[in-house]
Amino acid sequence: MPRPRVLIILLIASSAAALQRVSIARTSSNPCPRAWQPCLQAREPATVRGGNFLLPEPALAIGSSLLLLLVINRLFTDDLLNSQSRADLIATIAPVLIVLKALADLDITPKEAEPVVLDGAEVAWVEPSLRADLRDELEWAADTLMGCEACAAVALHHEGRTLMLRGVLPSESAVVVPGPLLTKCMQRTNGAPDYLPALQLLPGRVEFRYLPSLTQGVLMLPLVGSTGALVLACDRQRGFTEEDVAWARAIAARLGACLMDTKPPPR
Repeated sequence: MPRPRVLIILLIASSAAALQRVSIARTSSNPCPRAWQPCLQAREPATVRGGNFLLPEPALAIGSSLLLLLVINRLFTDDLLNSQSRADLIATIAPVLIVLKALADLDITPKEAEPVVLDGAEVAWVEPSLRADLRDELEWAADTLMGCEACAAVALHHEGRTLMLRGVLPSESAVVVPGPLLTKCMQRTNGAPDYLPALQLLPGRVEFRYLPSLTQGVLMLPLVGSTGALVLACDRQRGFTEEDVAWARAIAARLGACLMDTKPPPR
């Protein structure tokens, strides 16, 4: 015979937990913008009203336990009626919602790649033939880009010349020689970057001889308005985040505007 009493108890318990979960999510909504992560991290789980069982880990255990009880109840039912099947289906909805919500709330972040020690020497060089204001602009851009934790080297190529080198490089006399990948990037007029997050896995890494041999990732940004590109090297795979790429793209656009009227000196 079916056990409607057990199903009713499970349905009430799981539905109450699901409804309370939705209520907690509405009343404890974060007023901070989504991009402001420190505010989200500052919120302590203990301040959520409703108890610790509504946190992701306990909620996952509760939802899984309710589903397991439903399966056991189904297995030990001798005569399966249509009403029993409908009750099982209804009683399954709330535990499934609890499990899905718990999985969505879990803070699952991929493990960051370990940084690699790059072979080379510290270089800080800017083309001395440039105007003083342009040299100051390039120095500011280099300092800003090197402020990124994963950025290990910066190189600027413009109108067939290397105008800036900063960071760990094979030598101070390194010259940016555009290969197929960098040439394709420089031909873009919309400023869209090219990001190679795992350079060591690509055969095209041979064109970046002006960077350390163990460079893990390369970010190439065209200079809008002029022929050139900004090349950033990182010491770990997937080192540059979306925010890093967006910030580097803005700097590349600014450098392209500053260098638009710059002509190479006569040789």
